Amino acid sequence: MSSTPNDTKAIANKSGRVFFIDASGGRLLSVNPDGSDVKELVTGRHRIPDGIVVDVEHGHIYWTEMGIPNKEDGSIERANIDGSNRVTIVPNGKTFTPKQLQLDKRNGRLYWCDREGMRVMRSNLDGSHLQTLIQNGLGEADRADLTRWCVGIAIDVQDGKLYWTQKGIDNAGVGRIFRAGLEVPKGETPTSRSDIEVLFDQLPEPIDLDLDLENRFLYWTDRGDPRAAILSAGHRSTLRLTQLSPRSSLPI
Repeated sequence: MSSTPNDTKAIANKSGRVFFIDASGGRLLSVNPDGSDVKELVTGRHRIPDGIVVDVEHGHIYWTEMGIPNKEDGSIERANIDGSNRVTIVPNGKTFTPKQLQLDKRNGRLYWCDREGMRVMRSNLDGSHLQTLIQNGLGEADRADLTRWCVGIAIDVQDGKLYWTQKGIDNAGVGRIFRAGLEVPKGETPTSRSDIEVLFDQLPEPIDLDLDLENRFLYWTDRGDPRAAILSAGHRSTLRLTQLSPRSSLPI
């Protein structure tokens, strides 16, 4: 999960450990669920690690590094689950400011939101076959419009859907959550898709997303809503949820 450079982000998985990012410290760590046995896996990252996913079956950790936004030098990194053998799979210049990251184990793909790139992207697990799925704008003039920035992402592989947030200006009530297909419709482009739905709008500042597919719930953090906020690492984050329609009635 991801939000801002000073936050700590964590992800639980079948390994029995919690893996998390200390963004301000430039570290990836793991810990037992009770907080014991803290292990530093990757240290000395200076380009702000942000999103993280763990592929326990193949023994890999993947994470995004935001870089310096005006330099377009973000990347996607991979290491063994013990932190060894770190490699860059999506190099600088191929993604602008990668944020939240999701793993499609079934098809061997990574999905992420590229904030200042104003797009949603994916690649194979080795970084090959890099694709843009959603493109909200091009160039500095469009980039100045924060409502175009893509931040959080969730995927529903079985139904072929992706969800993402566009938060807009901080706590401005212009945040939105969208849904579209995992594939660009035939004959269309990432900038001209006809299948994009706005699920929610006028949100304070939606950031990260997650899906509970078994119970059909969509969860997200909203950093800008003070009504039910919790203080975490100096930033306010609200956990919101909404029930999705039953799978049989979701539009396809």
